[in-house]
Amino acid sequence: MPRRLRVRTGDPWTPNLARARRRLARGRPQDAAREYRQACRLADGRRADPLVRSALRQWLGLALLKAGRGQEALRALVQACELLGHDPGAAEQYASTLDTLGLMQRDLGQLRAAEESHRKAVDLFRRAGSREGTVRAAVNLAVAVKDQGRLTEARGLLAGIEPAARDCTDPALLGHTLLTLGLVHELLNEPAPAERLARQAAEAYRAAGDREGEAAATHNVGRLLDTGGRHREAMECFTTSLTINLEIGAELGVSDDLGAIASLFQLARQYDEARRVHERALDIQRGAGYRRAVVATLCDLGVLARDQDDLPLARHHLQEALREAETLADPHTVYQTRVLLAEISMLEEDYAQARVAYLAAAEAMGDARGALLDEADAVTYFSESRLDAPGMLVRLSLHLGDRAGALEWADAARGQELVRRLAWTALAAPPGAPATILAEEAETRRLLSAQEAGLRSGGSADAALLTAYRQNLSRLHQLENQLAELTPEYVSMRRGERLGWNGITALLTPGPSQDGPEGTEAMARLVLAEYHVTDHETYVFGVTADAPEPQVVTVDVTRAELRELAGAAGDTLARDRAGLGAHLADERLVRLLAPVAEWAEPGDVVYLVPHDSLHLLPLQAVLVEGVPLIERNPVVFVPSASVLRYCQAKRKARRASALIVAAPPEEHPLAFAREQALAVSQTLGGQEVLAAGDASRESLLARFAEPGQAPDIVHFATHGVFDREDPMRSGIELAGGRLTAADILGLRLDVDLVTLAACETGMSQSRPGDELIGLTRALLYAGAPSALVALWRVDELSTSMLFGEFYAALRAGSPKAEALRRAQLWLRDRTIADVLDYARGACLRLAGDPRALAAVRLEEARLRLAAGDYSAAASLFRDLVAGPDLNEEQRQGAEVGMLQATLVMDTGTDAGAAPDLGVPAFADPYHWAPFTLIGDWL
Repeated sequence: MPRRLRVRTGDPWTPNLARARRRLARGRPQDAAREYRQACRLADGRRADPLVRSALRQWLGLALLKAGRGQEALRALVQACELLGHDPGAAEQYASTLDTLGLMQRDLGQLRAAEESHRKAVDLFRRAGSREGTVRAAVNLAVAVKDQGRLTEARGLLAGIEPAARDCTDPALLGHTLLTLGLVHELLNEPAPAERLARQAAEAYRAAGDREGEAAATHNVGRLLDTGGRHREAMECFTTSLTINLEIGAELGVSDDLGAIASLFQLARQYDEARRVHERALDIQRGAGYRRAVVATLCDLGVLARDQDDLPLARHHLQEALREAETLADPHTVYQTRVLLAEISMLEEDYAQARVAYLAAAEAMGDARGALLDEADAVTYFSESRLDAPGMLVRLSLHLGDRAGALEWADAARGQELVRRLAWTALAAPPGAPATILAEEAETRRLLSAQEAGLRSGGSADAALLTAYRQNLSRLHQLENQLAELTPEYVSMRRGERLGWNGITALLTPGPSQDGPEGTEAMARLVLAEYHVTDHETYVFGVTADAPEPQVVTVDVTRAELRELAGAAGDTLARDRAGLGAHLADERLVRLLAPVAEWAEPGDVVYLVPHDSLHLLPLQAVLVEGVPLIERNPVVFVPSASVLRYCQAKRKARRASALIVAAPPEEHPLAFAREQALAVSQTLGGQEVLAAGDASRESLLARFAEPGQAPDIVHFATHGVFDREDPMRSGIELAGGRLTAADILGLRLDVDLVTLAACETGMSQSRPGDELIGLTRALLYAGAPSALVALWRVDELSTSMLFGEFYAALRAGSPKAEALRRAQLWLRDRTIADVLDYARGACLRLAGDPRALAAVRLEEARLRLAAGDYSAAASLFRDLVAGPDLNEEQRQGAEVGMLQATLVMDTGTDAGAAPDLGVPAFADPYHWAPFTLIGDWL
C-alpha cells in the first residue's frame, strides 16, 4: 500500500482525495478512480514532489483494480514506479511501490512479473535498512514463488524470514508470514501444520486489528476443516470470514468465501443454491480480474454441472477454466483442471479423449514435481488424489487393450521421487561418450546441487543465485541433448524418464544361473510380477524378456482389504513370535501370488514389485501351489522397474572384501551380535570386524566418505529402529549414536551389498506414489545395488543362524537371491536339536560375556519348553531368574516360561512324555521370512 502522505489544505488535489475516499467507503471504486485520476493530473501540472505523484498513482491503481479495470491499474502502478526509480532518496518508497505492483501483477495472474517486482523490492528494502519492509516484500515474493509451484523455494524463503517477522512490532507481518507458510504446508499435503499456522495467523491479524488478514486466515482454516470432512466447523469459519469481508468491502475476500460456501451447498446436494452463489462469486472475480479465483470457481461450476448430469455445460466451464489455468504458469492448477476434464470424457465414454486428457494431466504433475527441490517436500506433496492421472491411465489402457501402456503407467505411479533422486547419483560413464562433455555434465550437476541447497534455504530472494541456477539448468539440458544422440539409455536414466515396454523387458535379460559360480555360462530366467492396487481390485502384471506384451490378471482384492491384512499381520508380529503363517495363508494373498506360478517355472528368479500395503508383507512366504513361493523360486523385491535399472547399473559383481559392524549400545546389548559378527567374518574368510568405539557413527561416516575405502559387503549386526513419525530418522543403533537414513543419503556407497541384520530395518512409511521412506531407499540412493533388510523385529538366534548359511552360499558363488532362498529354507527346516547344538557352540564362544551367555541360555530354555523337556526348561528358567544378567524384558519372559513349565509338571499334563527334539524350531515365517532382498538379484 502507498505510504500515508501529509495532505496539505492548500494542495489543489486535496478535495479530490477526500471525495475519492468517500466513494471507496461507499463501495463506488469507479467514481473513486475518476477522482484519483483528476488528482494525478493536478499534481502533474504543478510538478509536485515525485513521492506525491507516485502515491497518487498507487491509490489510482488500487481503485481501478477494485473497479475491475486490471490493465489500467497495472499501467498506473508502473508509472508510479517510474517516478521513483531514479531518485536515490526515494528508495524505500520505490520498494513499497514495487511491492504493491507485484501484488497487483499476482492478482492478475502475471506471476513471473510479480516475482521480479517483489524480488527487487526485497533488495531495495534491505539496502534501505527497513526490516519490516523486507519482511513484507519477502513474504509476498514467497507467495509469487508458491503460486508457480516452486514450493521448496517458497518454504525456504518463509523459514528464513519468520524469525524477523516475529521480531517486528507489527503483528500483521507475522500473520502474513504464518498464513503463507500454512498455505505451503497445505499444498505439500500436510494439513495438520497448515491448520495450526492458519489459526496462529488469524490470532496475529486480530492482534494487529487487520480485519482483512483475519478474514483470510479464518477462510483458510475453514478450507482445511472442509478437506478434513469437518463441514459444519468449516461453514462457521467461512461465514465468519464472509461477515468480516462484507463489513470492510473486501470484494475478493467475499468472492472466496462465497465460493467455499457454495461448495458446501453442493456437497449437501443443494445444487440450485450452490450455482447461484458460485455465479455471484464469479461475477466479482471476473470484474476484478482475479484469474486464479476464476479458475477455481469455473472448476466448481464444472463439477456442479457434472453432478447434475449436464456434461456439455460441465465441459464448457472446465475448458474455459483450463484456458485460464494455462496462462497462470501453475502446474498444480493445470493438473486439477485436466483431471476434471478427463472425468467428463470418461462419463461421455469417450475413452480415447479421456486418455489424452489424463496424459496431459500426468505431464503437468511431472512439472509440479520438478519444481520441488527438497526430497521431503516432493514426497509429502503426493496424495492419492494427486495420483488420479497415472492410476486412471492404468485402467484406461487396459480398457483400450493396451497392456504394455497399462504396465508402464502402473510403474510410473510409484517410486517417482526415488527415481528422480537416483537419476542424480553416480552412474558409470557410458562408452563412446566424449570425456569433455561428461566432465562438463558432472561439473554442472555439482553446481546445480549446491545452488539447489541455497534455494531450499531461502536463496530464492537472491536474484543472482536464481539466475545462475536457471542458466546451469539450461546448460545441463543442452549437454544431455548432445549426449542423447550417442548414449540414449544413459540420458534417459539421467532424466529419470519413465521406462517404456522395451526398457522394462530389457531389464529381464537372462543372467548367470543361481546354481553355478560367478562367471558361469549357464543362464537364469528372470520374471517380473508387478502389482497395482486400486479401491476396487488389484492388477497383477507378468513380464518376461521374450514376451510381446505383459500378461495381466485382475484379482478381486481391494486396497482396504490389503491394508486390513497388513495391519492384522503387524499386530500379530508385535505380540508374538508365531502366528504369521496363518495371515500369509489368507486366500486373498494366495490368489494374488497364484499368477506368479503360471509365469515362472521353478528355479526362475522372480522380481516382485509390490504396491501399497503389499510392501509390508513377506510375499516370498505366501503359499503358491501349496508351498511358500521362496521354495520354488529365488525372490527379490524392487520399488519399481524404473528403480531396478539403477540397481542393475550399479552392479559391482565383486565380493572380495567385507566389513562387519557389531556395536550395539551398552544399554541395549544383543547377545548374538558379537557371535554373529565373528561367524560371518569366518564364513567370508576372516574379514574385518568393527566393534565398540571403532564402529561409531562418526567413524563410519568418515570412512565411507573416503573414495575407494568402501568394502564390497557391509554387514551390520546391531539394533535397527524405524521411526514412524520421521522415517528419515530411522537407522542403525551404534555405540556412538544412531546412523540414520538421512546420514546414509549423504554417502556414496561403492559396495555390492549392505546387510542390515537388525530389527525393522526394511520397514518404510508407505506414502501415496509408493515413496517408501526409510533405510531401504536411503541405501539404494547412496549407491548400493542390493540391500538385505528386515520387515519386523527379528529373533536374534534365528537371525544369527540364517546369516551364517546365507554367507556360506554367497561365498560358494550363489547369487544373492539364491543364497537367501537357501538360507531361509535351511533355517525353516532346523529342528530343536539342531538349534540346541548351535546354542551350545555359542555358549562356548561367549563364555567371557555373562549377559550374552544368559540370553543364549534363555533361548535354550524356551527351546526345551517347546520340545516338552519341562524339567530341564524349568531348571534353566529358575537359574536365569535368580541370576543378575537378564534385563527386565528378558526376566519377565523367563518368569513366564518358568510358570508354564512348572504348571505342566504340577498338573501332570504331558509331563511324562519324552521330549521331542525333532520338532522344527523355526517353522513359522516369523523366524525365517523377515529378511527381504531389495534391488539387484545377482
